[in-house]
Amino acid sequence: MEYFEDIHVGNARQSEVEYELTPEEIIEFCSKWDPLPFHTDVKAAEATPVGRLFTSAVHSIAIAIRLGHDLNPEPTATEIGLGWDQVRFHSPACAGDRLRVRGEVIEALPSSSKPHLGIIRSQLNLLNQRDEPVVTFQAAAVVRRRPPRTCRRRASQRGAAAVG
Repeated sequence: MEYFEDIHVGNARQSEVEYELTPEEIIEFCSKWDPLPFHTDVKAAEATPVGRLFTSAVHSIAIAIRLGHDLNPEPTATEIGLGWDQVRFHSPACAGDRLRVRGEVIEALPSSSKPHLGIIRSQLNLLNQRDEPVVTFQAAAVVRRRPPRTCRRRASQRGAAAVG
């Protein structure tokens, strides 16, 4: 488990596997969550300045979040997410794009009111195969601090120590 104390400002990671965005996925997601014609119809998308099928901003964020979870080699002791700041949509994610995420810890603050918790803020960048940013944002989360280690001796050790 990765705790607050294991996370340091400047820690940066990038997803190792690219995520290929398919036309079918775009149409399925957007039909349910953002049913604008240029997200759900190839011909309508071709008539836009983008010129091909592209997904919604909400879908791009969802992909960035999902890929971001894979950045840590082991689970993080996250309690709850606090929110996103400075969300920017730089370019559309289109059918056939291969996406990856880059994350960097930009702030680590111990909680002053809850000493068993800390707040981590990270910069996340969803990039396409040309290394162009698709979506960038900062995400903040509450993370548990490492539990204190207690010194526990077995009863036989306590008994032996008392005799000596």
